[in-house]
Amino acid sequence: MTKETVFSYDRGDVAPKKLTPGEITASVEKIRKSYDNYVVKYFKPRSLRQAFESRYLQALKAKTDISSFLLAEISAIKELVEREEQRVQLGPARPAPEKAPGFADKVLEENRARIAKYPELPFDPDAGEEVRRMAGALSDFAAAVWRDLGAALDETMYAMTSSEMLALDSQLRYLSSANRQEPPQLVSRLLVELRRFPRNFSAIEREEKDYLLQAAFFLHDLFTVLERVRRVYTEMPADRRTVVEDARARTWALISDFRLKDLKRSR
Repeated sequence: MTKETVFSYDRGDVAPKKLTPGEITASVEKIRKSYDNYVVKYFKPRSLRQAFESRYLQALKAKTDISSFLLAEISAIKELVEREEQRVQLGPARPAPEKAPGFADKVLEENRARIAKYPELPFDPDAGEEVRRMAGALSDFAAAVWRDLGAALDETMYAMTSSEMLALDSQLRYLSSANRQEPPQLVSRLLVELRRFPRNFSAIEREEKDYLLQAAFFLHDLFTVLERVRRVYTEMPADRRTVVEDARARTWALISDFRLKDLKRSR
């Protein structure tokens, strides 16, 4: 039985064939993608996808006939899609009044616009946009700024051999990707959760928040260093001062655009 055969199941069949392990995997993935498309295309709540995963988990625990369960789920999502397609074809009974975006919608859109200028690190399409863009921004920062900043600070108390800068260098290595092909080390637990089935959405959210929190700590600690350098080393050569000022500006922009101003390390 092929993947397409699985999804062409006719509800009139009274005795569906048992699915092989490979077909079960293919069916589950296809159901998940169908729910994802349904949620996005028809503006439905993501809880519908989560509800399927909960039902699947319960079916596994109860040792339900998985073949019958999945075929029923396939029919269910197909019926949901068909209803929406019919509704779209019929159109609304009367023109719906335009709904003005609410305050929360405006805030969310503004927040997305602020981080959209940063490149994503596409380590997993299901990871949150903030995490992907922060990882991309820090990877660019490491590649474009970090070495020059180290040279600019060479004759200060914050040379790269100092304990404070060594600690920051270690943090940046964990938060960023050296070649933009490999995911940052600090998202390894997030990737485990994203690849787990069924997914634990609370655990995914926890790992994403932890990554952003560690990024916030790094950025605030670095900004504090650069502020001190700016105040103390007033006779720094112009070319080095330019590098420090550029790094400081980029650091503060990340703190501001990702709304991390209040996420400082406890002292």
